[in-house]
Amino acid sequence: MAQLGASASVTAAETTAVAPEPAASVSVELVLEAEQQRTATIAAASKAAVAIFAGAAGGGSGVLISPDGYALTNFHVVQPAGIAMQCGLNDGQLYDAVLVGLDPTGDLAMIKLLGRDDFPAAELADSDQVSIGDECFVIGNPFLLATDLRPSVSAGVVSGIHRYQFPAGTILEYADCLQVDAAINPGNSGGGLFDANGRLIGINGRASFEKRGRINVGVGYAISANQVSNFLGVLKGGRLADHATLGATVATSFDGRVVVSDILESSDAWRRGLRIDDEVVALAGRPVRSVNAFKNVLGTLPAGWRVPLVYRREGRPTEIVVELAGVHTTAMLADIISGGRGKPAPPGKPGEQPEPRPNPLAPKPEDLPEAIRPPIKRQ
Repeated sequence: MAQLGASASVTAAETTAVAPEPAASVSVELVLEAEQQRTATIAAASKAAVAIFAGAAGGGSGVLISPDGYALTNFHVVQPAGIAMQCGLNDGQLYDAVLVGLDPTGDLAMIKLLGRDDFPAAELADSDQVSIGDECFVIGNPFLLATDLRPSVSAGVVSGIHRYQFPAGTILEYADCLQVDAAINPGNSGGGLFDANGRLIGINGRASFEKRGRINVGVGYAISANQVSNFLGVLKGGRLADHATLGATVATSFDGRVVVSDILESSDAWRRGLRIDDEVVALAGRPVRSVNAFKNVLGTLPAGWRVPLVYRREGRPTEIVVELAGVHTTAMLADIISGGRGKPAPPGKPGEQPEPRPNPLAPKPEDLPEAIRPPIKRQ
């Protein structure tokens, strides 16, 4: 009997030791508070969302970035719309808007909404601080559904960073972009990608539609806020922005290094000492560990910028500052935004002066809203 009692005692102790602890209770109040915070954040960010309507030319989305009415959208949204359009906010009001600046290669455009100096504006964040798995949400005008001027919202996570999307038959290059699984559909182009705190981390513009037609498949791309910041000055200045080239190409060597494979002797990089087979270590303060990384950095920089470049030759690193050239000429950019493919114009006859091209951003007074016709002069 004593032995049986001891055995029973051990069994009870073992049972007590392995029994699972009760699950921690979740506070209903905390859940409701988090839900209310999320709703409030989305409501605040939605005030800066712009629904762009361009009649027969279609439309898309945008996002206000300053109280005086400057807003960002995609080049491919405004190209068919022209220099004037109407934009709706979720306050239920339509506003006249005009085109200010274009970045055809980076698929960016700046427009200006008219009629107020106290527009709600989104805060531009540092997109280099975004990590895979971060919560995000998309606000825009998919399929032009915002006929009541209330934008649509979709939520998800950041599923990739530092993505490079090559032009694929167009000149629209998405370098160092953010990949998200939040629904991006036709019409979301140009709208804002926001973080969980309602800050603007990107401009939506591209999605992988190839397998199922023009329907969201959970792989969308946004131009990073930091790339946008690099081009704000050019866009707000009313100019055609061009992207940078180093005047050199790179390739992966047999031992995995990123080395210069070709270089123009007319480039500033050549003048500063860069040569074929030199290893590119860093560009513009960012490490270069692959050809893709090199394209990502270069694709976010405007033409004319001077940036540091670190290269290594025979094991010895050297740092120089190089001036970046433009990928396109002004004439090529003008041809692109007018619907061409940006090919160089055919050469004229010897001694013949080329025919001057009109400024493609110069508006015709009759195309502008009545409120701004007087101060605008065609260039």
